[in-house]
Amino acid sequence: MIRQWTIGKYIFNIIFVCFLIVFIVFSVEFGACFSAAERIPKISDYQVMRILIYGTSTTENVDTVSAVISLLDTSGNECAVLERSWRGSSLAIDLRSAEFSGKKVFFPEVIYGRKTIYERRGFGMNTTGTPLWRYYNENGQCMLFGTNSTYENRRDLYKLARFAFNPLSVFTAGFSNRYTLDLSRCSTGVYYDVTINTNGTIKIQPEQ
Repeated sequence: MIRQWTIGKYIFNIIFVCFLIVFIVFSVEFGACFSAAERIPKISDYQVMRILIYGTSTTENVDTVSAVISLLDTSGNECAVLERSWRGSSLAIDLRSAEFSGKKVFFPEVIYGRKTIYERRGFGMNTTGTPLWRYYNENGQCMLFGTNSTYENRRDLYKLARFAFNPLSVFTAGFSNRYTLDLSRCSTGVYYDVTINTNGTIKIQPEQ
């Protein structure tokens, strides 16, 4: 009995130390986001994505929707272009935000198909969608800042992106949120712009 209690206490201590280390690391990264947000330039009225829905099809009772989606930096340059099909009758895109020092920055998270417009992704839910992180983050830099940005700006933006995608960010209410773009109302064959407005809201509209 004493030996079992000792082993249990040892395992508990290991788990506790691991949780403590994770908490300390996250706290340090969380604190660094305030200064990172202060250093980056404030940007507004910029386009983050360009979307073209090709249409839907059904094969063996499985619905798919095809589209081409471009991820853009703040200068309007393409970071990546995804052209493929997703299972479902319509598409949706999730974005994560980092909201510090009066600035709100959005990071495309995942593109996925869904059967109805009421379908929602819960936190941590598995999806057959396409994760987008790797398309604009590399070598410790977030490439969503345009060509006029500095290396330091891209490093600071990367810190905010890491926080936004960290599962522990849900415990810091108000500093990170998930936003879902419903593309079910987008007409086929029409280009749409996804724009971040001055007040920090997301707008989808046909390309002018």
